Amino acid sequence: MLPLLENLPRTQDDWNRWSWSHRDSHDRIRAAIKSKHGVDLSDYQTDPIDPGAINDFLQNNSQLHGDMNGVLGLQSADLQDVDISDDRQFEAWVRLHYQEHLYAELKLEI
Repeated sequence: MLPLLENLPRTQDDWNRWSWSHRDSHDRIRAAIKSKHGVDLSDYQTDPIDPGAINDFLQNNSQLHGDMNGVLGLQSADLQDVDISDDRQFEAWVRLHYQEHLYAELKLEI
């Protein structure tokens, strides 16, 4: 599932697959943090992604990343400040976002 987060979602079908994979990764990360660190992180709604409320998704996602990276001692990028209609910003965001998921999953050995 994690490799799907490297893809740039363009169509609604792409977004649906990306969003589901994203949710799956966060669910596994939260479960592993609870199991290995005894911390029960809050869950924030990130799936499905409402195209009309992308800022809500970005805020909720940013909170998820801040929480997980705080427990894991990992560096976190600003994943809330992006204009997804700007291809360069969006591509950079997808790369940074994927890397945070990758590092968390590697550190948790999931």
